[in-house]
Amino acid sequence: MRTKNALVITLIILISATVSCKNRSQQIDLVQQANFDQAIIADLPAYKNLNDLIIKHMDTIINYRSAQIDHPEDIESFDFLHDDEKENHFIQKNINFSNMPGFILPKLESAFYAIKKGKISGFSITRKGMIDMSVEHTYDQKTNCDTYGSLVWNMPKDLPISATAKDTLLANNCRYIVHVVKRGNP
Repeated sequence: MRTKNALVITLIILISATVSCKNRSQQIDLVQQANFDQAIIADLPAYKNLNDLIIKHMDTIINYRSAQIDHPEDIESFDFLHDDEKENHFIQKNINFSNMPGFILPKLESAFYAIKKGKISGFSITRKGMIDMSVEHTYDQKTNCDTYGSLVWNMPKDLPISATAKDTLLANNCRYIVHVVKRGNP
């Protein structure tokens, strides 16, 4: 009986490992097929303008957000999700784009709207100065994978990217990263 149970468990593990490898292989294939969006690259000056405004006010934004949470020292990054259409009233205060000092918001919104519509949904900033702008997202129903694109400034040189991602260095020390993620269990 023990041998039979051990064989069943071993078989389950082997099947899971095989499926996981196939999923990872699909992700790697998708990232290899992915192209860097030329419209995003062409609009880099508008993204750089938003980046420069964030850098200029970064300490103020981080201090403003830190004052709203119980243990700010535990937070490494702060996320800002923009509600382009003013329809997503569900966006939580802790990630809402408009949850920042009032004198900064109009400047950032102006820079945000100067970026071609649909090519940015928000950004994250870290205490160490890295800025990650979410610039694209697609979903492939056939493979059940999401592909995300980000423009990242001030990324540490030793910060690795996953095997299911690729990047290219653009002007102004900006990295364009495309990353593929499998939905659900790997």
